[in-house]
Amino acid sequence: TYTLLNLISGCRYWDETNNTWSSEGCRVGPLTTKYKTQCLCNHLTSFGTDSVVAPNTIDFNNVWAKFANLSENAAVFATVISLCVLYVILLIGLRHMDKKDLVKWGAVPLEDNLPTDTYHYQVTVQTGMKKNAGTDSQVRFIVSGEDGDSGVRRLAVADGHRKTLPRGSIYNYVMSTESCLGALTFLRVWHDNSGTGKSQSWYLDQVQICDLQTSDRFIFLCDRWLAVEEDDGMVDRILPVAGLEDLIAFKQLFSSSARKKLANDHLWVSVFSRPTRSNFTRVQRLSCCMSLLFLTMITNAMWF
Repeated sequence: TYTLLNLISGCRYWDETNNTWSSEGCRVGPLTTKYKTQCLCNHLTSFGTDSVVAPNTIDFNNVWAKFANLSENAAVFATVISLCVLYVILLIGLRHMDKKDLVKWGAVPLEDNLPTDTYHYQVTVQTGMKKNAGTDSQVRFIVSGEDGDSGVRRLAVADGHRKTLPRGSIYNYVMSTESCLGALTFLRVWHDNSGTGKSQSWYLDQVQICDLQTSDRFIFLCDRWLAVEEDDGMVDRILPVAGLEDLIAFKQLFSSSARKKLANDHLWVSVFSRPTRSNFTRVQRLSCCMSLLFLTMITNAMWF
């Protein structure tokens, strides 16, 4: 019986001129084994060794054969089966959430739009990610522009959907007005604190209003509570339209980037906090997590 050992070893020293590890003037000696490396150098410097550990081969025929005797590998099989069962359970729930996201994706007309209105805006309301940020209180607002205002409008739709503004939600509405309001200047938004329990309060992140005729976009930053028991106790805010300095401020850039990285780019967290407007579904994210988990287990077995 023969055993083939694949060992890669080398000798390196720190080259202060080029700020890098170099093997010039050094070679591996004949007394090198898998436990130690003999370095033969023609200069006196601080040197070290590098080595590559070859991974263990996995014979999948042998792996499948072990399924015949589950008692010898009970812990491994129990772990794998538990993960698969958990995956199926989560898959069903997340698929249902994906279907609900498709309903939330579109822009829905406000229930108080009038048939005689001829001018339209898309209103995007983004609720914050703080704990208990969502609300089921009645939200109303007034949009003011250089040529007029929208009057008091209710943030509700006629079909009964979107009765609440959940934490982290991004909802789109279509608001119609009698005529163009001109360049938008202010947004007044408030709620009646009629929600139940912790859903009375609301943490509003921002509101974006897009003129559907000209494609002009106006952003109103809030990033504050509208709550009796939080912040300054106010449930009524007047928000000026954000200028360039507001949008590129460090606080705004940091908070928006951190929120996006956590809610959308973080693979594990985004399974449940995935933004509504994302083509990367929750089911796909969960499948990637499971694939990554099993690949990590196989990789660990190769170097165990």
